[in-house]
Amino acid sequence: MMQARKKEKVRKRKVAGAHFTPSELATFIADRLLGQLGQTGEQSLRVLDPSCGDGELLLAMQRSARGIRDRLILIGVEADGESLKRAEQRLGKGGDVHLIPGDFLALTSRMNGQPSLFGNPPLPPALQFPADVIIANPPYVRTQILGAAKSQALSRTFGLTGRVDLYHAFVVAMTSHLACDGLLGIITSNRFLTTRGGASLREFFAREYRLVEVVDLGDTKLFEAAVLPAVLFGRRRCPNRTGITTRSEAVPFIRIYESLQQGAAPASAHSSASVCGILESAKTGHYLANGRRYDVTVGHLPIPSNHTDPWAMVTDEERSWLKKVEFSAAHRVGDLAKVRVGIKTTADSVFIRPDWDQLPENIRPESELLRPLLSQDNAARWRAFHKDKSRRLILYPHTSDHGRRSPIDLDRYPRASAYLELHRKQLEGREYVREAGRNWYEIWVPQDPDAWELPKLVFPDISLEPRFFHDSNGCLVDGNCYWITLLRGIDEDALFVILAAANSRLMAIYHDLAFQNKLYSGRRRHLTQYVAKYPLPRLDSPEAKRLAFLGRCLVFDNPNAGDKEHIEQEMESVTARGYGL
Repeated sequence: MMQARKKEKVRKRKVAGAHFTPSELATFIADRLLGQLGQTGEQSLRVLDPSCGDGELLLAMQRSARGIRDRLILIGVEADGESLKRAEQRLGKGGDVHLIPGDFLALTSRMNGQPSLFGNPPLPPALQFPADVIIANPPYVRTQILGAAKSQALSRTFGLTGRVDLYHAFVVAMTSHLACDGLLGIITSNRFLTTRGGASLREFFAREYRLVEVVDLGDTKLFEAAVLPAVLFGRRRCPNRTGITTRSEAVPFIRIYESLQQGAAPASAHSSASVCGILESAKTGHYLANGRRYDVTVGHLPIPSNHTDPWAMVTDEERSWLKKVEFSAAHRVGDLAKVRVGIKTTADSVFIRPDWDQLPENIRPESELLRPLLSQDNAARWRAFHKDKSRRLILYPHTSDHGRRSPIDLDRYPRASAYLELHRKQLEGREYVREAGRNWYEIWVPQDPDAWELPKLVFPDISLEPRFFHDSNGCLVDGNCYWITLLRGIDEDALFVILAAANSRLMAIYHDLAFQNKLYSGRRRHLTQYVAKYPLPRLDSPEAKRLAFLGRCLVFDNPNAGDKEHIEQEMESVTARGYGL
């Protein structure tokens, strides 16, 4: 019973996006904000937390304010009744503390005179004036959990574009309630720093704020949930002083990740009582806290003029290395090839099995519909890895007719039809398939059947090390991987140059510095938008020709371990020369 309650509590927290702020992190943010206030005279300071939970962030402001504590007006909004009661117990109620039950997004849409998603609640008196300081850890709920309808409604209400997470809407809403030159300290997912989906938020922050500092907390595990957080500090721009934060306004940053090399710390490592202790006086280097090692980078972040580019937190030396690699390159992968996502069935248990041949014959799908599938389990450098003879096959209910993909006619495949009918309830439960006007038995992301037969490179989405491999067997690619095919007219040697470069140590370093989208324990995200930007040497250069030759040797000759190591060592050397290093 206890375990069931715990699971239900975790489920509700995930749906609500509620990840309460650790006390030490709340104090760090409060101290940073108060340090930016400067001389405030004798006027009161209105401090707002639009999703205050149990009041930890407001309490941190109250504790840290000291000399100006009697001038603080603390305002918290919270939709969850239990959390609000806890906040009242900790902060008190009345006087200079105003705790408001309700949904801040609903209240904000009311303040802006917009039609509310949630009805038209009355506007509380405490929210009738803008805040001087906003300190926030807004709910983090991904688009997939929000659902398409609510995500689209939020987009319309708050003027958002692209994939909308709940905290995106909170950022826009709280900004509308922050005074000119008001201070913002906000905890977000660090995804907004680097992903394509975060581009609109990066642009919003750069346009609406003079950014003061960005802190990427990476995999420091400060939260109970598997959240990789970041903290952003900024001052809201005044209406008559709008503009985009530019390169000339390079923003101080701290980036902290757990070191991959745990154990005895180097003699040069600094010691600290905690992660937040590291942040207080951080310098670039190695740190030891709570028995764990951390790598810290401190510097200034130039804001790219193109907000589809990630915000790369690198030192001057690292930035110089990146520029040298990019200056020496003649192409990007996306100039020569198309990088594609794998298949997403959204019902893998129905479409993907290793035991099709064991099904009764009357429900065993026709063999022409069963295709070999490559997934992250097969990912290895150069060649696919197969653990056993039992390979997974995918039931692919689509066909190509003169280059046009279409669902199969079930009447032509009675056994596949009988099998799918057995799972019809599950397949029809995929509302997004139905809402898109698709047939109930279709795969959600089926890809282009004509492209499967092309020679391709396959690589896993998440991997500790690069694991790009070649396939010329017409296999399909699972949704936990991506795949690369050359554009029409590009010589096939280019595919092997890409393979060699993508698997090199040099490109792993480039990936980490340029894109900085690591998960826990150093695992990299190899997203489409990153790999498409990998720089490549001139294809007619001696280095590129040699890389293509060596790549073919590794793929087709299947050398023994000793020869493979020798070839890989030469490839690393040739790759470095190809980039002028």
